[in-house]
Amino acid sequence: MVSLTRSLWLRESALLAVAAAVTASLDRLLSGALPLGQPGSMLIALLLALLLCAGARPWLLEPFRSEGALSMEQMFDRLYRMTRDVESHPERAPACLLALLRELFEPLEAAVLPRPGGPSTASGDGSTLRVPVPDLTRPGGPAGQTLELRLAQQGRRLFNREDARLADRIVEQLRRAVAFDHAVERGRCEERVRLAQDLHDDIGARLLTLMYQAQSPEHEDYIRHTLQDLKTLTRGLVASSHRLSDAAGEWKADLQQRLQLAHVGLDWQIHFEQDAELGVVAWSGLTRVLRELVSNTIAHSRATQVWATLRLENDRLEITVRDDGIGRNPKAWSQGLGLGGIHKRVRQLGGEVEWCEVQPRGIECRVLFSNWSQAANAAPRQA
Repeated sequence: MVSLTRSLWLRESALLAVAAAVTASLDRLLSGALPLGQPGSMLIALLLALLLCAGARPWLLEPFRSEGALSMEQMFDRLYRMTRDVESHPERAPACLLALLRELFEPLEAAVLPRPGGPSTASGDGSTLRVPVPDLTRPGGPAGQTLELRLAQQGRRLFNREDARLADRIVEQLRRAVAFDHAVERGRCEERVRLAQDLHDDIGARLLTLMYQAQSPEHEDYIRHTLQDLKTLTRGLVASSHRLSDAAGEWKADLQQRLQLAHVGLDWQIHFEQDAELGVVAWSGLTRVLRELVSNTIAHSRATQVWATLRLENDRLEITVRDDGIGRNPKAWSQGLGLGGIHKRVRQLGGEVEWCEVQPRGIECRVLFSNWSQAANAAPRQA
């Protein structure tokens, strides 16, 4: 820092010396060439020297100018991605913000300090920039930590007020983006609750009436199972998130009920390295994928047994559903609403799906999510 300050001082001193030399030379030239008195020639010489030095100063002090390593487009792209991460994990805000500022300013040193701070400030000598980390868990929460960056562009320049203002704008945009996403999520939650209530009060009541008016036990059982599916759906819509273990229990009960009606056995296995949360989008998508797989088995395979396995290890979720039916050559299957819907839902969650033959008979479907923590909480992607 001392050497950087000294270098800046030497450049400024050299500029002043050049200005003085140019002023003296122009004064002699003007006094000899033009009929001006000493004060007049000195004044004109001083003005010309100042103009020349003002033009040369930006070039001379180029290494000390405030230029970030990121373009504005790149910076806002990083900010958008950071918002997605911080929204799910607010505790990562200091590390994410520090990583963004490192890319922007390329400081020689950077650290997170456990102390509150006000607006971003650059120190008097320009060696240090301090940026507060907002409390994103509650609107308007005060900063509980401060980022400290020293010597921008790997020690080639000092921080200034423009850097502090830019850092404040970045922090404010992060705060607004997270608050906006929270508001959107609250709106989605309220809409899901409203839909669930309407389904329960309207469709549920109609199905219950039909069940009591059923003219055969088979018809009554079918409506009862439909009512159970409706209850599972509405309960899932109301909850903002689900434990994976709880969801697996609901999936098992649902699939077992469907398969028993078709006189098909179910072998259900789960292997979870640790339990995990999954959002309503992931819960809804996987629920429909598993139902569709079992529906296809019942409708087309003539199977007598289904094996389903869920395995979560190292943030990698793998789901396999296998049967002992008559299906063959899945690559030649037409992509109708059933298979097309499975492909679409899995892709929207960022996963992959494939079917293959198994020996001596049957078909196996394998669904894989390589980054399950991101798929479990993210909004669906475009198919």
